[in-house]
Amino acid sequence: MKKNHQNDINKAYISPIDYFLYAFDQSHEKTASQQAEIKKYQRITYLRDDAHPVEQVEIIWEDF
Repeated sequence: MKKNHQNDINKAYISPIDYFLYAFDQSHEKTASQQAEIKKYQRITYLRDDAHPVEQVEIIWEDF
């Protein structure tokens, strides 16, 4: 079956609005609430990606 390349989605397309928003973000300081969100999600990402679980020392069924 022949595929019609004319209807393929351009996955690298960036809209003019996205260009504007990127430029705006680069030229303006982050607000206090944005900085708080960034800090919160950096912590969440660290805890998720660099987890160091504490080894369980006691045996749950030790007394049985």
